[in-house]
Amino acid sequence: MSARVLVIDDSPVSTELLVKGLAAVGISAHEAHDLSSLDERISKNQYELVLVDVNMPEMYGDDVVEFLRVQRKLSAKLLLYSDVDEAELQRKTKAAGADGYIWKSSGLEVAVATVQQQLTAAAPAKKRVLVVDDSEATARLLEAELTARGFEVRTASSAEAATKIVVNKKTRPELVLLDLNMPNIDGRDFCRFIKRNSLYAGIKVILCSGADASELQKVQGEVGADGYVTKDALIARSILEQLES
Repeated sequence: MSARVLVIDDSPVSTELLVKGLAAVGISAHEAHDLSSLDERISKNQYELVLVDVNMPEMYGDDVVEFLRVQRKLSAKLLLYSDVDEAELQRKTKAAGADGYIWKSSGLEVAVATVQQQLTAAAPAKKRVLVVDDSEATARLLEAELTARGFEVRTASSAEAATKIVVNKKTRPELVLLDLNMPNIDGRDFCRFIKRNSLYAGIKVILCSGADASELQKVQGEVGADGYVTKDALIARSILEQLES
């Protein structure tokens, strides 16, 4: 299991207690006790949350926050972690531009609970993609590739199955990757069904086919699709570009 949290503190005892406390609730964490180990950790891992001790022998917490934000372009949430006076810790948090703080004096239980809350708040909702294709091999291949890129993927090989997924608010996708030519469903009609219903205005439809690009471009205009991709293209990259546009 990859670590979600990095604890930067020169006290091995303090970090060990917190790391074990986090592990007890299912959160994996790494330790860093100096600049060298810090640099090594962030070079090899991606974290969702970083706790930074305010006062360490060779570095100050606010300097570490600036280093991680500006130089290392870290997107993780950064929290100051210290037992200095809480009012002072609040001032330092604001001055450093950190996302919050954990006061060590509040105890291990509070620290663990705060980390849990921060991780829950930081977790982005996965974007949903529906792959509509009668070829199970193609659908599974796309599902594996897109899931690996962080998408929530569902597949459907029939109009009935695809419609159920689109109609249900809990499974409704942000994007439909739609095969045009299938025995049991006309991709053109299914695209029109989505595009002509105001309830589904937020759904992007990308046509996917073995046809040449000029034919796909023509069909895209006819049915109001948001784009197209040939089956020999880098489909996952095309989908990512559509979702981010």
